Amino acid sequence: MSSNIIEPNQENSVRSRILEELKDVRDLPTLPTVFLNVMTMMRNPATPMKDIARTIEADPAITMKILRLINSSFYGLAKTVDSVHQAIVLLGANTIKNVVISVSIFRAVGQDQVDSGFDRTAFWQHSIGVGLIARFLEKRLGIGRSEEGFIAGVIHDIGKIVIDKYLSEELVEIMKLVREQNIEMYDAEQIILEISHCEIGAFLASKWKLPDNLVDAILNHHQIDPESEHAAYASLIQISNAIARKYKVGSGGDDIVPEIEPAVWDILELSPEMLEEWDEEIQGEIEKSREMLDALIS
Repeated sequence: MSSNIIEPNQENSVRSRILEELKDVRDLPTLPTVFLNVMTMMRNPATPMKDIARTIEADPAITMKILRLINSSFYGLAKTVDSVHQAIVLLGANTIKNVVISVSIFRAVGQDQVDSGFDRTAFWQHSIGVGLIARFLEKRLGIGRSEEGFIAGVIHDIGKIVIDKYLSEELVEIMKLVREQNIEMYDAEQIILEISHCEIGAFLASKWKLPDNLVDAILNHHQIDPESEHAAYASLIQISNAIARKYKVGSGGDDIVPEIEPAVWDILELSPEMLEEWDEEIQGEIEKSREMLDALIS
């Protein structure tokens, strides 16, 4: 994780001003304590499942959402689950971790719509879609052991929510530029703000004390750094984002399908032919994303 995520660059006055303002914002979204505790506990494989369940159940709102999601058609369980411990037994700790962070992030930043032309519901649909595609590819490619591809996908564009909430006037200009010049939101942000949602999102993820591989995925998914220790996660999100956009899963703010950098294929040891072979399964994951969003917003 690079320290320059939150350090203003004095040669760039607009970027510097924005970062300074964000550092002073008192009501930046915060993750529930239960999420931070669960993440800490799950780094220790010896932590009893009943302790994790007890920690989650200390937050009734998150518990309610988790049980609603677990019992939705998204998971298709044969019987009703009425406790977090039972959910962990049936689905496994990693799946529960993914559910906890999805619910926590959704709760932290919410659906509050700002009149900027940025569709929050479509944004979440896109984010969950990228997360599920990334989870599928992560398993197929054997990347890591913690199934954090899903989390990385859900939060990869979280900086856009920060822009929507705290820089709404500038976002109106960004969205106008996207429409008029038919360019990616990423490029329009840098024209208007001289900083992108990637850097802003990484700033927020650092404040949340998320793991370095997740911060790096947020920071570098538009421009891969092959030398980064966590290049695989950033690459995973770049390609999952492109697939989600190809199939028009929600909206990331523009309609452009970005090109995949050549380094991504090498880093992931992936080929277009492999993606074509897995296409039907990937589309199945995309269909699941709609079910998951319904459960989260219900």
